[in-house]
Amino acid sequence: VMSESNPNSGKAALKETFYSLARPGGTLPVFMVAPDDDKTYPAVILVHEIFGLNEHIKDVARRLAGSSLAVYAPDLFAYAPGLPEDRNDLAGMRNAWSGINDEQLISDLQAVFSLARSSEKVRSNAIGTMGFCMGGAIAYMFACRTPLVAWLVDFYGRIYYQDITDHKLRHPIDYSGGLNCPMLGLFAGIDDLITETHIKALEKKLKDFGKTFQIKTYPNAKHAFFNDTREFHHHDAANDAWHLTLSFIIENSRELAAK
Repeated sequence: VMSESNPNSGKAALKETFYSLARPGGTLPVFMVAPDDDKTYPAVILVHEIFGLNEHIKDVARRLAGSSLAVYAPDLFAYAPGLPEDRNDLAGMRNAWSGINDEQLISDLQAVFSLARSSEKVRSNAIGTMGFCMGGAIAYMFACRTPLVAWLVDFYGRIYYQDITDHKLRHPIDYSGGLNCPMLGLFAGIDDLITETHIKALEKKLKDFGKTFQIKTYPNAKHAFFNDTREFHHHDAANDAWHLTLSFIIENSRELAAK
């Protein structure tokens, strides 16, 4: 099921489409935006923060699409039990997230990956993923479990969970062996959830497995520094991370095109 609209973004016209994917647990909405033309593009599967698919994530999707990418942003919490009415209720959203199996989140993203691969708009060998905060960790696990993912950008995704539970059976770092693509990790220097020790452990793990990766930590930035709608937005770090991200995507998409 899909619906479309054609907002004008100034430089290049973008086309927005909403898909509804039938999943075992319910219906998964997917916001898709891409340049409004007949060309094919590399694609991004964009994974939201704990707050779900909100206006900020749609704005990030449009910015990526404005850089000549096709973007698929699912709402992974759409059918979560116990979802609070107010998506800005951090404790309520964390509670909803904690009740979802990581396997389900990975599987839902694999369904979005299949949707992107089937599109005439998408270069099927150049589909990568990026995520923020909780979404960074989910994008990481998804990339490690999906060999055809072309690249991964992880903005301050948790490396270790606070607790291992029936729904979160392994820490994100424990998926690292399966990573089959280049990774860019962008972290904050002031972050209680992701310490320097955690980042060093991730680097060591990726090195030991012989993975291709680059990790950058912004010493003066706090967790969620990229989100310009929240209090910890750090303009310089966000700007640098954005340029690094676009260069990384372009470079890896070009390499894929040359193969």
